[in-house]
Amino acid sequence: EEILHIPTCASSSHGLLSLNNQALVASQAHKHGSLGGGAIFTWPLNKPQVPIRSYPIEAIGPICCTRDGIYLAGGSPSGNAYIWEVSSGRLLKSWRANHKSLSCVIFSSDDSLFIAGSDDGTICSWSMVSLLDVTDTRILPPIFHVSWDHSSTITGLLSPSSSASSSLMSSSLDGTCKVWDPASGRLLRTRAYPLAITTIVLDPGEQLLFAGSADGRIFADMLDLGLNEDPFVVAVEQSTSRVLNGHK
Repeated sequence: EEILHIPTCASSSHGLLSLNNQALVASQAHKHGSLGGGAIFTWPLNKPQVPIRSYPIEAIGPICCTRDGIYLAGGSPSGNAYIWEVSSGRLLKSWRANHKSLSCVIFSSDDSLFIAGSDDGTICSWSMVSLLDVTDTRILPPIFHVSWDHSSTITGLLSPSSSASSSLMSSSLDGTCKVWDPASGRLLRTRAYPLAITTIVLDPGEQLLFAGSADGRIFADMLDLGLNEDPFVVAVEQSTSRVLNGHK
């Protein structure tokens, strides 16, 4: 049985999400790739109705929400980041997050950090406490951590929800997936693949990491999030993954 049919969705990569299992939210890409003319559509899942439309001052690409569905965040091709309060639709914060386009954004598993990856391979994180400080909205929020370890566009960010594996995972067109300690910003592991990685996802039990590649292959790896004994050594591993073939 068809539950919902949305013929008008035109979201970009990382531009579609489920908001607290109550609605679908999608950033709408401009047909001609312009930086202007963006929109965010929300479709309630409990009953069919026209989408709720909001129009930010510029086009929004990737979006994310906190696990409780209270805050929605988005990144723009200009490098600006935005945070809205979902219930009121009010814009709480906007700031210059990067000088390049933001390619993916997430909140950490405990919603304490907002993390953004960009086209230049940079990953930056900000404390939500600093972002929600409204004492002076003109001051740029201080960056909590920044990484330049990837050499190409960030294509995926993951923050496992299990408390036993507090970590951040990233993928990039440079052909690597990396595991970070979000509290210290320290790089823990690098997994190298034979070609560009375009997306990553965890299985529901958070035991397997699936990495989709540019040629359609999917690499499946057991997830080892153990910390290195030597805090100054980063484990660099060539992928010995199980490979899922079929897509071309």
